[in-house]
Amino acid sequence: MATTSTAVNACNASLWLDDVSGTPRDISGSSNSIDVSLDHNLGEVLSFGSKWPKRLECGKDATVTIEVIYSETASEGWDVLKDWYFATAPGARTLTFYIPDKNVGSDKFETQARLESLSWTADRGEAGPIMVSATLRPDGELTHSDVAT
Repeated sequence: MATTSTAVNACNASLWLDDVSGTPRDISGSSNSIDVSLDHNLGEVLSFGSKWPKRLECGKDATVTIEVIYSETASEGWDVLKDWYFATAPGARTLTFYIPDKNVGSDKFETQARLESLSWTADRGEAGPIMVSATLRPDGELTHSDVAT
């Protein structure tokens, strides 16, 4: 088999998240990683005389972890996440991300997500920016489509 000639990287990935008013915000410029875990809910059956289990699948789930730069500018990633966590009624928000970019033919993933956790470490000996990790969980379906326009 020949080596692929269509490999992609994440240099131009695009990440969008609703702010407190429901307006989609492009937080790509204050983000530098997205970790997506897609899971199937599996059960297994092992009967007498069988050495190998039979697996059944039922549901799907996902976890999305994003890294954003702790910054002081309104509408950047940290500001959107901070407002989400401290909101009176946090609720679900639209999360959309595009791989490898937002151009025609790219993969578009979208879900209504809930904020599960925020974490960061502020190390006085580290000169680099503080990175905030946010774990988001879909509240319903995570969809996939190709960018058409």
